[in-house]
Amino acid sequence: MPLKIYSIDRIEIEKAVLSWIELLANGRYDEAYQLTLHDPYYQWSPSNIKDIINGYGLPDEQLEEKYKVTSPESAIINGNIDPNKDIDFFDYTIRKIDERHDMTIIGYVIYDLPINGEWSDLSATFKILQTDNFLMLELNEIHML
Repeated sequence: MPLKIYSIDRIEIEKAVLSWIELLANGRYDEAYQLTLHDPYYQWSPSNIKDIINGYGLPDEQLEEKYKVTSPESAIINGNIDPNKDIDFFDYTIRKIDERHDMTIIGYVIYDLPINGEWSDLSATFKILQTDNFLMLELNEIHML
């Protein structure tokens, strides 16, 4: 079941994203998949998430893991660029209903992933969806920005 966030707060949303990243870092792709909602357009599955990460944004189904998500806590910054951790909310005038989930799209997250021990330019993007009682994240893309 997808994770429910009970506060429209950037810190709480970031905690949810970091939980998702930690699951990936521990090879728990099934649990990471279940933590978020999914748009059928992207055809996400636990193995697809792993393959996209292994191919650094492109599907790579090789058995050898070239690229692997690592813990954000131990990831180092390579160079002078800080990792992108963008959490934004839409203005009320441009929010719209996501009919598949019967929720309102209120914002988005773009969050760089730590790969092989370093923060990378491989990013995960999520929609932030809201009901009257809670928020949920919908995984959109994992790609290079």
